[in-house]
Amino acid sequence: MKISRRTVVRGMAAIPLTAATGGLLMPSTAQAASEGFSLAMRLSPSQDHRHWGTAADTLRRRLPDADLVKGVLRRATRTGGSVGNWRDGPGTGVEPTGFDYGFSWDPDTKDPHGQLDGKTAQWYPQGISTSVDGYGGTVDGRKVVAVSWYGYENYEKRGARISFIDVTGDPKKPRYEHVLLVEPIQKEGSDSATFRPVIMHAGGVAWVGNFLYVANLPGRLAPFKQGGLSAFDLTRMVKVEGADKEKAFGYDYILPLHHVYENQGSGKLRHSQLSLDRTRPGEAHSLVVSEFLDSGESGRVVRWGLAPTGYLIDGLSEEDWLSKAYVQGAVAVGKDAYYAANDRGTQGPPAGEAAAALAPKAGQLWLHKGRRGDPKLHGTLAIGPEDLSYDADRLWSVAEHPDLRRVYRIQLRR
Repeated sequence: MKISRRTVVRGMAAIPLTAATGGLLMPSTAQAASEGFSLAMRLSPSQDHRHWGTAADTLRRRLPDADLVKGVLRRATRTGGSVGNWRDGPGTGVEPTGFDYGFSWDPDTKDPHGQLDGKTAQWYPQGISTSVDGYGGTVDGRKVVAVSWYGYENYEKRGARISFIDVTGDPKKPRYEHVLLVEPIQKEGSDSATFRPVIMHAGGVAWVGNFLYVANLPGRLAPFKQGGLSAFDLTRMVKVEGADKEKAFGYDYILPLHHVYENQGSGKLRHSQLSLDRTRPGEAHSLVVSEFLDSGESGRVVRWGLAPTGYLIDGLSEEDWLSKAYVQGAVAVGKDAYYAANDRGTQGPPAGEAAAALAPKAGQLWLHKGRRGDPKLHGTLAIGPEDLSYDADRLWSVAEHPDLRRVYRIQLRR
């Protein structure tokens, strides 16, 4: 790993939604920069369009604001259920090591596409973050979990969505709502704006103050083929009605894009997963991106420092390191890192006669002490583990496979 030194200047902190504990970001005087993993900011789809933030403000002039807690979650229409038997389905699942809380998706209420969240093969949950990431605790007095989903196959054109879950009231029956991610569109010279779904893989998610960062893979998915990070602005969320609701595929709420960071330079990183690191004493908070590679090789993990405003400091990475094969999620905790991984890259669950022989196994939790040497197996996770989020010596994760889907939290053994 090639390291150089640079000095950075901090800006003023953004005003967050009401935060109960903790500041948004912490100051730092110097960071280390690793060459080859730079990101460039973009604020609009082209020079012929207004900035996404401006277009979102134009939308708000004709659509009602949707406050996350007082609006969306207070009127949430879905209710989570029990995690049930961890050994269900065709796989060899077990209760995750250190399990202390979890829930399944609503078993009765269908989404706007007529699908049950726990069973649909048209949407797959991937990323997870919480208000602990966003504000160091709660938002308007509520502990909230955010989970990202991407549209699959014929649903791909419908983009991506976020589930906001309130786990404060009755944790056994948490209430939640889906919100569609959109790109607000306003051409230069126009006084009106519209929106369209953001077509991307929607891998990991990290809640940073008023921004919700979502990782998107490079490749064929439009409009952001470069790959990188897309930031959505929670202060500009709106409720859709009439023809706009039809354009939003039946969802009640849309969350608009604000800015993106795209791959630049020689180190084309696969932005598979994303997490926030608030654990470095005296250092700025940072975004941590990790890779999933189909080849079975160890993916790269890269860190970018955050300014108090919630933006990247300058788009230059601070450090990078190798994780292990088939990593589906990664968090940095102090000098260490934790990885969620598939067992030998198992996909699943399979169907037919092959089910018994090829059934997916429990996921694995790996500890990378000091982020040097080889990671060591540290416990088991649910079948189909995805992203990770750190929460005061606990980890949140989400399982992606239909009929095996759960959101859960485990206690860390240090």
